[in-house]
Amino acid sequence: MIYNRLMEKSFKINFTHIYNLFLFLYVCLGFYFSIKTGVTSDELVHLGNWRLSFEVINKFLLNIGDSNFDLVNYEWKFHGIGFHHFSQLYVFILNFFVNFEPYDKDTSHMLLTHSLYFFTFFLSGIFSKKIIDLLIKDSFISKIFLIFYLMYPYLLGHGFYNPSDMAFLFAWILCTYISFNIFIKILKNQEIHLSSIFIISFSTAFLLSIRISGILIFLQYLITLITTINVGKISITRIVKFYSFKIFLFILFTFIFTYLFYPIFWIDPLNILHAINQMKNIPYGVCTLTLGNCMDALNLPSSYILIWLFFKLPLLAFIGLTLFPFTEKRIFSQPVRQIILGSILLSVISIIFLLILFEVNLYDELRHILFLVPLILIASFSIIYFFSKKLLLYITFISIFVFTAQNINMYPYQYTWFNSFGNFININNNFEVDYWGVSGRNIAKKINNNKQLLQLKDKCIYVAPKHVIEPFISADYNCVKSFFSIYPKSNEKYILIKYMRNIRRENPDNCELIIEESYNLNLFGNKLILGEVYLCN
Repeated sequence: MIYNRLMEKSFKINFTHIYNLFLFLYVCLGFYFSIKTGVTSDELVHLGNWRLSFEVINKFLLNIGDSNFDLVNYEWKFHGIGFHHFSQLYVFILNFFVNFEPYDKDTSHMLLTHSLYFFTFFLSGIFSKKIIDLLIKDSFISKIFLIFYLMYPYLLGHGFYNPSDMAFLFAWILCTYISFNIFIKILKNQEIHLSSIFIISFSTAFLLSIRISGILIFLQYLITLITTINVGKISITRIVKFYSFKIFLFILFTFIFTYLFYPIFWIDPLNILHAINQMKNIPYGVCTLTLGNCMDALNLPSSYILIWLFFKLPLLAFIGLTLFPFTEKRIFSQPVRQIILGSILLSVISIIFLLILFEVNLYDELRHILFLVPLILIASFSIIYFFSKKLLLYITFISIFVFTAQNINMYPYQYTWFNSFGNFININNNFEVDYWGVSGRNIAKKINNNKQLLQLKDKCIYVAPKHVIEPFISADYNCVKSFFSIYPKSNEKYILIKYMRNIRRENPDNCELIIEESYNLNLFGNKLILGEVYLCN
């Protein structure tokens, strides 16, 4: 008995050392590989949003310049810049130590910011683990969850270069964790300190400042409040009596912080209503290839979200949700688990239902509801744990092993990951692949090393958008031009770059395929084409 205890203690100590070493190496490698990826089609737009908003800040604080007209009439004026307040400072500090000499200032800025995107992904994993800790009270298992979460290719890919959705996901998980702690205190009739109100207010405002759709977090708060009241048999009168002042402070602080984060609201506070309305109605004319159909963002079928979840979630998620009926009584026998897991499941279902009911525009697969993925993973992982700890370990270890191999094989295209169901269909013909153009950097390298194309270095290169290619193209090519959905025509030869966005999915006429950027989804087959280079007459 003593020997077994010593062995168990020794294992825990050794595992803790290995775990800490893994996290240290993971962060270091993550920083490195995040800045070695290409840039996305969205990043330059986000940088432009910040600059316009910064002009408004200068106008109000320093009375320098007059940018109100430009910002008010700018199509993407309601895209939040809250995250940029931190990223700009982050890049400013890093510029004293790191400089990407071959690239222009904007490209260097975008690449440096990738490391901050990655860090927000890492932090989202840390706070997801903390939620697991509240649910299962098993340190070893929660650490295994974190490794699983961090190695999941789909989220890791977004963590490398997603300019807003990953920050939004992190903020949502942070708000979720903080709110759960507050509601658990309400359940246990414990005091809620003003510092907790300040933190949850700031976190909520930060979420809203990244994307106004963060307003959905209030639905999750409401669900958690109702669940807490039902579980704890707490009267509404008691809630009002003991917490009315702190509820008032939460509303006040959240409003103030949100207002400060959004310079467009400084021009007119009522713009918040326009921002919410725009969330539902923009963009126009964008469709996402989904199961062979190009689904219009403003006219989505109810199946859109479910289809993408089916092909993007890991198998562990499906197993967990399937086992829920067999573990429901065991899970909900404990009040805290009722509040946390019940709130997560009801929130996920409610948000998906509301998005479908109100026909909210969604495009580029799941990027706008990426924040739901960690909630689904937390719920599924916990459900399997309460069904069978041994089964959970088998599934998780196999998943981590497969994820590791896939991450090595797929880099830097992890965000294009599909689960095992993707092996049964032709992904290229049925789904969006590299809709962000991350392949631009690798394609540029191949063009720079292609002898046939170097003989035509005086010819123009056409790509859309050009900032995903131009910074990485050799200086030998001095003509890089943009095009949108219609392929350019020329009386002389030119080079055309096509990455796999649905509006350019058909092949150009009178062109010869020279370069293909691709990888095998399952290591052995089902090739995913990320981009192509043509020589055209």
